[in-house]
Amino acid sequence: MPKNTSASIFEFPSGDVTQAFRQWTSLWSQWMGQFGFININLAKSSDPALERRIIENVAGYGKQLGRVIEVLDALLVNSATAGWSADQKKALVDFFEMAKEIAAVKGNYIAPTKGNIDRFLEGIRHLKETDEQQYGEVLERLRRDLST
Repeated sequence: MPKNTSASIFEFPSGDVTQAFRQWTSLWSQWMGQFGFININLAKSSDPALERRIIENVAGYGKQLGRVIEVLDALLVNSATAGWSADQKKALVDFFEMAKEIAAVKGNYIAPTKGNIDRFLEGIRHLKETDEQQYGEVLERLRRDLST
């Protein structure tokens, strides 16, 4: 018989235990609403139930932030900044740097939105004008990959 040490008291069984935790927390959440070892809610919402429905059924905070960044990126790339102050230009540089860092964390995944496709097509047109050989290779790759 193994010794009962303090380390063995806190060991979890091997294998997937998410179902057990899900059932246990589901039981408690029926009576308490929210249950966990540490529950932190920093969002001050005037309508928490509405916010929860939006997060669960429409878009989480990450998706919402991603869409805001995409729109700001499109607007700022096409904005004249000549009259901007040094602080405003630094804010722009900081924004683009943050957007790049977020993209790196996401693995440079680019969602196939209308705005992203428009920028992609603009890049393809530019490639056609500047490097016809590479344009042909890219076009062939697109035909091959998208025909499957």
